[in-house]
Amino acid sequence: MANTLLKPHPGVTHTGTIKIDPRNIDKFLEAFRICWQEVCKEPECVYFEVFYSKTDSGVFHFVEVWAKDNDWFMDVQIKKDYYKAYWEVTKPMWIERELKMYDRLVGLSFIDKRYLQGVVTATADPK
Repeated sequence: MANTLLKPHPGVTHTGTIKIDPRNIDKFLEAFRICWQEVCKEPECVYFEVFYSKTDSGVFHFVEVWAKDNDWFMDVQIKKDYYKAYWEVTKPMWIERELKMYDRLVGLSFIDKRYLQGVVTATADPK
């Protein structure tokens, strides 16, 4: 029997954690930012946030929310050239990497306008 309270929002959410040697942070972020800027321009990307661990140096966590499903992501989005350039530079830096997929649940999202202070929005160029 299906759980009637699990009502997924259309699309897919990806979370990822990447650990690198802290000596490579600047080089990693340089390559990551270029890829991040391109991803943020994609019309199907509705959210992309990056976090840095305060307790584990060299650990980055990111959350991406897409308007399309994961099949579309794997068939179309992940094949874009800017990912290849990012991987070429950063893969040798990866100590650990974990990626997960989630469905966002309808009616269980909240955001306070204070959280959006300093955020790049769709009306701005992500620089």
